[in-house]
Amino acid sequence: MKNEQSQSTPSEWAKIKPRHRFCLRAAGLAWYDTVMEQAEKSPATGRTITVSIDKLIDGGAGLARIDGQVVFIPGVCSGEQVRARVTAVKSGHVEAALEQVMTPSADRIGPSCPVAGRCGGCQWQHLVYPAQLRAKIEILREDLQRIGQLADPPILPPIGAPHPYNYRTRIQLKLDGTGHDPVIGFYAAQSRRIVPAPWEEGCLVAAPPLNRAITALRAILTDPKTRMESLNEAHLHLAQGTGELQIRYMAEGEPKRRVEAFLTAAEKSVPGLVSQIYHDHSGHRRVWGRDWITDMIKDRPFRISDRSFAQVNWEQNRVLIDTVTAFASLTGRESILELYCGIGNFGLFLASAAKSLQGYDENKTAIGDARENASKQGVTNSRFTARPVEESVEALAKGTERWNLIVADPPRDGMGRRVIEAILTLKPARIIYISCMAATLARDLNRLSIGGGGGYRVERIQPVDLFPQTPYLETVTELVVI
Repeated sequence: MKNEQSQSTPSEWAKIKPRHRFCLRAAGLAWYDTVMEQAEKSPATGRTITVSIDKLIDGGAGLARIDGQVVFIPGVCSGEQVRARVTAVKSGHVEAALEQVMTPSADRIGPSCPVAGRCGGCQWQHLVYPAQLRAKIEILREDLQRIGQLADPPILPPIGAPHPYNYRTRIQLKLDGTGHDPVIGFYAAQSRRIVPAPWEEGCLVAAPPLNRAITALRAILTDPKTRMESLNEAHLHLAQGTGELQIRYMAEGEPKRRVEAFLTAAEKSVPGLVSQIYHDHSGHRRVWGRDWITDMIKDRPFRISDRSFAQVNWEQNRVLIDTVTAFASLTGRESILELYCGIGNFGLFLASAAKSLQGYDENKTAIGDARENASKQGVTNSRFTARPVEESVEALAKGTERWNLIVADPPRDGMGRRVIEAILTLKPARIIYISCMAATLARDLNRLSIGGGGGYRVERIQPVDLFPQTPYLETVTELVVI
């Protein structure tokens, strides 16, 4: 009974009736005073607090402290003193909304977008771009030290984006067409409420052809002859190198005639539109035109199907490829294993300078694209297999074949223990790890590095900023076996 009581939280204590509290205190339970002290200090929801921002953290919010408790506040800069309203009290931290900047940072600017701070897409438009880069590097460094246990991580100077706006070639629109005028925008942060985008100015991080496409779509959705009231999402993907555009639609379900009228109108009025895919909640999928677009990446043709992944920043993706190629330092004699290979974004450039490349990805569509891309580019020494990476690498670890280099570009969750254990069995001379999430990168580097028992030294880490106006950062890490 005592163990259960000793785990009570202030919120749980508040539920205990006063007479029962008296009885518990009379029983001489030592934790009573501590619990009550914490309860009195806990900022209540709705309370206004004044705090100083210590730093910016993963996810983009600022971290402050009050009465020994951690407070997360979005929309702030490091070093600022602000007034905020408590919106949630959770286990281990408090969340608050910014109300007033009392002492602004020299890094603070007025956001260029009129819905910045309400739209969930850009968290850092209030920060000058150099300050964004500095904050991203500090977040990366802290994660590598705290989670990765790397005392002095070898982080190279970041490669910033030459164009911090108008860079996104993929966007996901949220729509509500039930009213007279369709609502087109993005979800508010941590919400399913649509914030209408300012289409007069256009989305400032989207590539200009996407904004022109949205203007055309808006006219179609406003026309009673072509509007689809149940349309709730539209995913736009621009092939920057060719100008081809693909749009995927998600709807509750529309009559066939209505869908055809909409798709026909879009085909005629949206510039560059060559691929339309309509989905509804019954599982129906209709392709209008074709289900892929062709992009040019470093002067090479790449087919990208609607179910395949592609980087959102076309310009910085080329920098990523150059970085991976430079870290690989190929001589033409290497055998390469690529995990999470996708459409061959990295692997096909590596294969051209290596003895062979073998790629694995669970996405069958992406593997089909990779094979087609290899054929179009004349890369004959590559082999791509559709199979879950965990199963693939574990099966390879049981065999006798070995590779000089393993390249991995996992999703945000990272590689995970199963993949890492298999890699340690294969034990290539080098590993190149591409990551978009500092925390999972740090966790995996800890398992791979000599300090975590993995036997590798983290040689260098190159940050490449693919996501200006957000706290997210891409990195390329080289590991060398000891």
